[in-house]
Amino acid sequence: MKNRAITLFALAFLMVGLLGAQPMISQKQDVAIFALGYYGWSIPAQALASIDGEIQKVFADLGRFTVLGVSQRLSSGGLERFIDTMKQAKQANFVMPEKYQFGEAFLTQAEFNKLVGAFIVVAPVVVEFNSFYNSKNVQWETSIKTNVTFIDVAAGGSVLAMKTVSTSGTDKQNQFKSISSAISSIPGQLQYEVRSIPEFQINTRILTADGSTVKLQLGDNMGIKKGDEYAVIQKRTVEGFDDSKEAGLIVVKEVGQEVSSAQVLYSSIPLGKDAQLREIPRQGVDFDLYIHSIGGSDATVAPGFKATASRGFYSFRPFVAAQVPLGLMRGFLSYGVEIFPVNVLLGGEMVLNMGRLSVAPSAALGVSYYHVTSSWVTTDTNFLSHVGAQVGGRVAYLFNRNMRAFVDLGYETWIAVANTWGNTGYGGVMFGAGVAFKL
Repeated sequence: MKNRAITLFALAFLMVGLLGAQPMISQKQDVAIFALGYYGWSIPAQALASIDGEIQKVFADLGRFTVLGVSQRLSSGGLERFIDTMKQAKQANFVMPEKYQFGEAFLTQAEFNKLVGAFIVVAPVVVEFNSFYNSKNVQWETSIKTNVTFIDVAAGGSVLAMKTVSTSGTDKQNQFKSISSAISSIPGQLQYEVRSIPEFQINTRILTADGSTVKLQLGDNMGIKKGDEYAVIQKRTVEGFDDSKEAGLIVVKEVGQEVSSAQVLYSSIPLGKDAQLREIPRQGVDFDLYIHSIGGSDATVAPGFKATASRGFYSFRPFVAAQVPLGLMRGFLSYGVEIFPVNVLLGGEMVLNMGRLSVAPSAALGVSYYHVTSSWVTTDTNFLSHVGAQVGGRVAYLFNRNMRAFVDLGYETWIAVANTWGNTGYGGVMFGAGVAFKL
């Protein structure tokens, strides 16, 4: 009997250990989303017509939520009272009123109970709003700051997170369009802010591993996209405390309904079935800072930056770049004129990942303009000076999950389209280097 008891205890201990070692797999969460609160601020009603649906669309597009929309709008004071009421509702002696009033928002008992049934309640409220005509820039300018509060109902109404989204918009002729532009920028920023909350980040596991390619559980059913990155988590404990750490990085290259394929960029541990993966939230842009030397008879140095779309893309990735050819900067003191040249490029690259090392041929078309500042006039002037093209290739090395260094080699040409201020064409072999940050 004693031996049998020891055996049963050992088996039970083994089962607990195995269950504890099982990887975490994220499930969909229920969220109830209030309409955008803006009480106390004079925002045109027509500008708000679509924002509620767009905010709800953010959560729907993320794929990891089941969304319940709420038509009422909470003010800042109403939000505080709503949170207090949530906490009181968990108490045994709480008496349900027939109607709840939170600032200027009313909820019936049925509506309140429906919210209590959700796992998370989301309340976006405008805390700053400023819209005015800027005579110097000759345009309408609008800035909006929105606080988005995430309330954990299961935890008795505690605030899970509060995110601030600051947006702006401009329009040369119409104030309403500048306001609409600022409001329409909220969803794009909000999606990243939601994904940056640890409780909403996706946890999953490796199903199979074949060399540098792995299959991971979850796909479209949880909103996974090409270009998403996941950290490989090495699970370990020290004296009973969690001491897990990141041990590798993978990037998603193909997405199915329930299974996705990914490329291993690096890993310090062997990868196999059930290896734990955790989402790394990104804004979806790689931001490069570089300096190029453009050869030819009129060699010039051009520092610049490049923004490459990463989320939603894998091999082919579009980009936009801007650079300043320093050799074309000029000043005409007798006329009180200063010229600041800017090249803008739009193109794409094909990335071949080979672990930490990557190679990316690219091509782009561009236009160049002169930004002219004159002491004779009150406003600045821009005019088209060149059209151009760039072809090249990049070799990059990933130092860590957030940064890589690179060298560029190619050919670049710019053809003058205006002779103003002695404008001429230039071009030749392009060579440069820089660093890229994964935002």
